[in-house]
Amino acid sequence: MRLNLIALAIAVSAGCLLSNPASAGIVTKTQTQNAASACALSIPTTDTKVRPKATGFRNEGTTNQFVICGFDIDSTDPGFHSIQLSFASIDGAAHNVSCTAAARFNSSTSAQYLTKNVAVPAGDTATFQISDQDPDYDEAVYNLYPWGQSVTCTLTPGTAITSLQSTHDDEDSAP
Repeated sequence: MRLNLIALAIAVSAGCLLSNPASAGIVTKTQTQNAASACALSIPTTDTKVRPKATGFRNEGTTNQFVICGFDIDSTDPGFHSIQLSFASIDGAAHNVSCTAAARFNSSTSAQYLTKNVAVPAGDTATFQISDQDPDYDEAVYNLYPWGQSVTCTLTPGTAITSLQSTHDDEDSAP
């Protein structure tokens, strides 16, 4: 009897080793980027009070500044499901920020642009978002391509971009 149990255990173990390999699957991943490293002045200069800080990319000056932020994923991925910038009022006042997203399928295609305004409440936060789940999302107007996603904002004094977030599909090698 004991010999039969040992033989059975060996047979089951061998069967597990000889089974078909597991295949990779597609998973949706969320990536958060620090605005301090993902954003930069669109026209670099040293005389502005807009700079990266531990709490985001902040405009501590007195004039509007153009800030560009980029989203990173592997260009072999099928594309983004959403891109989002989070804003905060750092001076306790309400602010309006205008942002224009730009996308290209690859380096030889024309860019698409989509502009949205973001109302940042006094002392609070707000987001700029483009999502393929929005009912008004239209790929002919703007497509969340896997390559070349960036957002340029007119960052008003007293506001900060605190983070960037994106969701995209990726091949998961672990079943």
